[in-house]
Amino acid sequence: MKAAELARLAGADHASALSCRGQIAELALAARNASVLRTAVPRTAESRSFGSVEEYARFLAGRTVCLTLLAGAGSRWVASLAAAREGGRGRPFDPSRPRGLYPVRDFLTAPEGRGAVPIAAYAIAATRALGRRVIVVRGWEREIEEEILEPVDGAMGGRGGERSFFEQEAPFGKPLGHGDAAWQCRSLWEGAEYVVANFGGDANSRRTILSSLLALDALRAGGQEADLLIPAARVPGPAYPIRLDDAGFPRDFGHAKLRGGAGAGAEASAEATGASFGYTNVGVRVYRASALLAGVAHFRSRHWVPGEGYTIPGNDPAGKEFALDNVDAMIAADGRARMLAIARPEELTPAKTVDDIPAFERAVESVVREDGATRG
Repeated sequence: MKAAELARLAGADHASALSCRGQIAELALAARNASVLRTAVPRTAESRSFGSVEEYARFLAGRTVCLTLLAGAGSRWVASLAAAREGGRGRPFDPSRPRGLYPVRDFLTAPEGRGAVPIAAYAIAATRALGRRVIVVRGWEREIEEEILEPVDGAMGGRGGERSFFEQEAPFGKPLGHGDAAWQCRSLWEGAEYVVANFGGDANSRRTILSSLLALDALRAGGQEADLLIPAARVPGPAYPIRLDDAGFPRDFGHAKLRGGAGAGAEASAEATGASFGYTNVGVRVYRASALLAGVAHFRSRHWVPGEGYTIPGNDPAGKEFALDNVDAMIAADGRARMLAIARPEELTPAKTVDDIPAFERAVESVVREDGATRG
């Protein structure tokens, strides 16, 4: 029954998922244990049951890679820094440094927000000890280690597991998207069972990520053919809407990277229907690693043009980029994506400009307060 309940929340009964947010990890544990007891003969390490969410999470951490994409400076961010300096706003900051190193209020070690931590510390803390860490960067590894990783580890009880950096190549003077980054660093994650992807400028919630990882594994243990789980928030007029079919499964994503993709489904976005609310991704994805590998290999083999970049139908032709959204859309079109609408609206508060910082700080204060009991 628990497996069926979890499947409903990741499908037709998606509207009820948020009210169960605090129980999803326990539900996933019960669903997996029930599925294992029903089907696993003979017993193997992969088919074992667990006595607690913590034990289950530790087991999956050994089979998971947490892929954090830590953005570089970026023209929009640099322009906002210049405008802030001229207006006497913001903190002093070298514009050549990655956006993720910009200092914001520290709610990780001080509930009152005293002191400062880099923006990306919140994304790093949200995935700590959930898997082997891979951080995609454009240089600045020493500063990221000293200003983010070491302080986060120190605040949370020691080194949070194995980690490595990967510097994304920019063959035409700029990075060609997070899908290309995942392709370039595939050797660091392709042997895993799951990949959790997040971004260094987002107000990530550990509870959302932990619950989503456990839920995908439990759904698969229960026989669901799911290769991607996207935690989503219900917000007014989402800019990047998720369109669902009659079963409550994602079939289309209205991301700017996917212009021209036709959407169909029982539930369209608020933007498309005039309704006040719709579902949107909060920048976190949980993949079955083999499906992600197949997806990035597909787009690289079919849409990479040497000397030009990517020419993916529906993407902005001027950008020549490859986004993880393209992989998401391919998996969803095959009916192998699931949405779990457990994310809080505060998680959709990225720090993309200096003017975004106050809202980001309010969001992470709220998220970290809730996450306090779920950090490991």
